[in-house]
Amino acid sequence: MPTKRKLRGAPSLSEKIVKDLEKMILSGQTRPGDRLPTEKELTLRYETSRPIVREAIRELKARGLAISQRGSGCYVAENAWENPLRLSLERYGALRGESQAYDELLDLRLVVETHCIRRMTQPAAADARTRLAERLDRMEKVKGDLRAFGSADLAFHFEIVKCGGNDLFVTIYRGLIPNLGEKFARATYTDMELTERTLADHRNINAAVQAMDEEVAVRYLSEHINWARVHMHQIFIPLQL
Repeated sequence: MPTKRKLRGAPSLSEKIVKDLEKMILSGQTRPGDRLPTEKELTLRYETSRPIVREAIRELKARGLAISQRGSGCYVAENAWENPLRLSLERYGALRGESQAYDELLDLRLVVETHCIRRMTQPAAADARTRLAERLDRMEKVKGDLRAFGSADLAFHFEIVKCGGNDLFVTIYRGLIPNLGEKFARATYTDMELTERTLADHRNINAAVQAMDEEVAVRYLSEHINWARVHMHQIFIPLQL
């Protein structure tokens, strides 16, 4: 019947509630920690039953957008922005395959980080330069622990991105670091020779930043990321032959 064909595939009421609340959270109408409408309020608003509303709330929590507090209600999750991105990046990496995903990740890093490091060399970024030096010091201290060194390396680059003044870049990196970034770091740091090479690159980058030499900082950073690309190909291409 025409009516049935029209309704087939239409979103359920539960899906509509999820979509509306998701839009409210991700558009900034609510902030992390804000309380969401109660079950009673949602049942009245959508003229539906509590089981339908509860189904929608379960889906929001599954997506990492909301959390429940016993006896208090449902609230916007603290990392509501990062969780959907993290899940999307996980799916992206799985669909693209590791080698291609890492190659595209390095393309992104080259664009984003060279943009951000220019701001880090400006006079107003003194605090950011101090934090970058602290990140390098952390790398020096943990260089004997390859896993910790990989995490410290990622933190160094994240510090550069945070100085860029672009919240979207920061959000993207927060999604990248726990997934593709950490996997690549674990694959990269396999011996102390590689660690020393990486440290030398980061010392050069930091020295240029501290000297507020924009062009040299960009050059050292670009050379480091391009070297990482060559090394990545050495890791993955033999595995695919």
